[in-house]
Amino acid sequence: MILLTALVPPAISDWYEPGAPEFVFARLECSNRLLDAAQIWGPFYPPPWKHDYPESDEFIIGLIHELTGIRVKPNSYKIVKLSNPEIFEYPFLYLSEPGFLTLNDKEIANLGEYIRRGGFIMADDFRTAAFLHGPEELEVLRYYLKRAVPERELVRLDISHPIFHSFFDVDTLKMKAPYGDWTPEFWGMSDEHGRLQVIANYNNDIGDFWKYLDEGQKPLGESTRSIRMGIDYIVYAMSH
Repeated sequence: MILLTALVPPAISDWYEPGAPEFVFARLECSNRLLDAAQIWGPFYPPPWKHDYPESDEFIIGLIHELTGIRVKPNSYKIVKLSNPEIFEYPFLYLSEPGFLTLNDKEIANLGEYIRRGGFIMADDFRTAAFLHGPEELEVLRYYLKRAVPERELVRLDISHPIFHSFFDVDTLKMKAPYGDWTPEFWGMSDEHGRLQVIANYNNDIGDFWKYLDEGQKPLGESTRSIRMGIDYIVYAMSH
């Protein structure tokens, strides 16, 4: 019994990392088409920007702690409002369900300013035609990015892009989505120097893999690839 107890890893609450965290997983709270979302998931489901919170956020922070040299604490995740200048304090933002965006002028202005200042956005959990209910979700994201930074373009990425090799070497972008029959695609937007500033996991849900891997509900192969991708995104954002 003593031996088994000694092999149990420390609980997340037992972490000790001296000093302030080097990274905070900042999740964007933004205006969404709540009526459409309620018709799909029900009136008591969280708003689209909050899907998989806090489980996926906690899980990726735990993996950053275990797998990288980036200093984090158990509570190194936070919700930040796109309308608030607080977003400029975080070099990495996580955007869930961008297909349900309905941004106001202040949010669009902050989005553009954040990108021009050099911030990085991971857009996740969106797919073709919102379960056949609403507009094409990639076009929704493209529309708001174009309003925010009209001089930039969203383009499809392949496995050769450095972001997929910034910490782990991701072996392939061919993977099965955590639900549905969609074929995942990866899109990105770069600055004038070629530095990627937006990564969009289209027809995919990387955060869903994080959440359900922690609960033992998803295949290990695709789930571990999603972990490698997430760590790669964060390391790329922190080092470019």
